[in-house]
Amino acid sequence: MIRRIMKHDESGFSLPELLVTIFVFGIASTIVVTFFINVSRTFTADRLQTESTEIAAVGMNELTRVIRAGTEIEVQGQALNNPVFVSAGNEELIIYSFLDTDSANPKPVKVRFWIDSGRVLNEQRWDSYVINNDYFAFQAVSNYSRPVASLIPVRTSPDKYLFTYLNAAGVEIPVPGSGTFTTAQLRTIASVKVTMIVQADLTGRSNRVQLENTVGLPNLGISRIGP
Repeated sequence: MIRRIMKHDESGFSLPELLVTIFVFGIASTIVVTFFINVSRTFTADRLQTESTEIAAVGMNELTRVIRAGTEIEVQGQALNNPVFVSAGNEELIIYSFLDTDSANPKPVKVRFWIDSGRVLNEQRWDSYVINNDYFAFQAVSNYSRPVASLIPVRTSPDKYLFTYLNAAGVEIPVPGSGTFTTAQLRTIASVKVTMIVQADLTGRSNRVQLENTVGLPNLGISRIGP
């Protein structure tokens, strides 16, 4: 009787085959991980850039709206009106403005913008009230305060300051070393250059967003702001 003996090959992968498999798997894993990291970085950078742009746009719109409505304030018994600006600095200003008012009974407001120690741009307002039927005074206590824009980096050079002041000829009026303009100097301000810089991430994953706008003061008359 003839017996048949069946032999099974149980040798498995050889060492060279195993090494090649591991090598190929490693390359594929590296490609997948690298692709995922790059996509994640791009998405994060785009998100941060969009966030910076939105914050800068909101801040610029509010500053432009308030400054453009700036107005002098008539004072009883005083030959000259009070200037548009109560004070003006590189990162802070206080201005009189006809803002969000009733066209039939317009009243000015006093508005302050400033950047605090946390690099947040804030807005504060004081309502006015009528005295002697024709003149306005302002409340001693602010009735409105809110943050306008955040993530504002520290300025490293004068041309990056939030506020730059220009006369009627468009020439810059430097903020004095004391940080305070005289009343006479405040009267010469005819427009304000606003440079809004926002950076949503300080690690360098996204670039700063910078918006610039020179805002005239039409309530002062065309001769004050140039042709």
